[in-house]
Amino acid sequence: MTSETAESTPESKTEEKPVFNADPTPLELPEAAQISFDNVRSQYDGSADKISKTLKDIAGEKDLPCINITTEDEKKILSKDQYVPSVIDAFNCDESYVLSANGGVKVRGNSTAEQGDEKPYRIKFEQKHNMLGLHGGKEYKSWMLLRSYWNLAPDFTAFSLAKTIFEGKYYSSDCTYVNLYINGKPRGMYLLCEQNQAADDRIDVNEPKSDDTAFETGYLVEMDNYPGDDHPYFEYDHENAAFSDISGEARTLETHAYSVRSDIFTKGQLDFIERYISGAFEILYHAVLYDTPYMFNSAYSVVPAKDTYSTAREAVEAVFDLDSLANMVILEELVHNNDVGAGSFYIAVDFTEDSKYKKLTFLAPWDFNWAYEGSANGGYYASTFQKPQHDGIDRSNPWYITAMKADWFQSIVKEKWSRLSESGALKDTTMQVLKDCSKLKNDLGDDAWKIDQAKNIVNFVNGRIKWLDKQWLIK
Repeated sequence: MTSETAESTPESKTEEKPVFNADPTPLELPEAAQISFDNVRSQYDGSADKISKTLKDIAGEKDLPCINITTEDEKKILSKDQYVPSVIDAFNCDESYVLSANGGVKVRGNSTAEQGDEKPYRIKFEQKHNMLGLHGGKEYKSWMLLRSYWNLAPDFTAFSLAKTIFEGKYYSSDCTYVNLYINGKPRGMYLLCEQNQAADDRIDVNEPKSDDTAFETGYLVEMDNYPGDDHPYFEYDHENAAFSDISGEARTLETHAYSVRSDIFTKGQLDFIERYISGAFEILYHAVLYDTPYMFNSAYSVVPAKDTYSTAREAVEAVFDLDSLANMVILEELVHNNDVGAGSFYIAVDFTEDSKYKKLTFLAPWDFNWAYEGSANGGYYASTFQKPQHDGIDRSNPWYITAMKADWFQSIVKEKWSRLSESGALKDTTMQVLKDCSKLKNDLGDDAWKIDQAKNIVNFVNGRIKWLDKQWLIK
């Protein structure tokens, strides 16, 4: 175990071969599920008049766009693994957004999928389609329907803030509220949003063909508290680093699983991204805790870099997109996400010639149903070790905590924060969230009380803005 109080820097790892040797052994990957839509489409067409009347009746009662999912044999959507063949209708919207298309639908998520009847869903269309004009009209197969929960706006608020903070430079999900129906029966208010995935204009990393064994390709990686057989993954102990965070809390960093969410096909590709992610953290760790520059050699081993970089910060900047990391710190501090270090933490890097992510890039914020808790004046949250919750799991985020130990990284955060805060962009965003949620009153009906819960979320964020101004605003 290393410590920031050590008298000397840790010894560098033994130099390996000058080239990384990628193992071409194929990974054992699950076969893509094949869905037949013949039966559900035949059923749908046979009941077209009845369905049309149902949709027309629904539209007469609602202001917002609506989505109806007609399932094969009116099956319930209960599985997280098997898609139910369906026809998805988007209606009560601008004529150019009206849609009726084949798609599979399944339950998504983990803990959220187990709670009550209001489950989140993933739609996977047979062909690419746009939904309700999101993401500038771009067409994709995969879309998400997230629960609005009792507090109505946890994800909507975070996604709105992300759009403001990212300033169009990094991907975050577009979204809109919809009324959801399954087989004509109301399921309540949902948030239609994008799937965090490797795709053109979403997280646009290069994905190799199935016969391509090159390890220098694109990677989308998620720190994942539910790794499984559906995606290859590795585990990393974050150097078993023990140190104090910026609040003075001392702890040893935990081991986390990292799932590769983009397509890879060989053991060598998995081994490489494991080496790169762990090496990048090691470079950050040496820079922050020991003010010592390290870098990757030609074999992607981590070696001393004092003859290449004059400062530890320069060594980190050669590997990290620090602006993207600062963006994520700001967002997570604003919303106090208790799951900040458990999962849904996405990193992209791409080693191909036309790469959009030449450095390790942090983006695609997700899953805020456990946010906006505690005191707005309660200190730092994402940047410090988290208090263990009822299940005893340490959900601290090693990347944020380590980076925020460096004065130079805090300077990057403060410069970005000062520009955002002084422009009024953050408060403009929270005001717009309130306006958008207030428009939901008629569609919410008896659940209109949820708008007050959305106000509580906005008040929390505004309180965080006020507190963070005292910490980060450059006078």
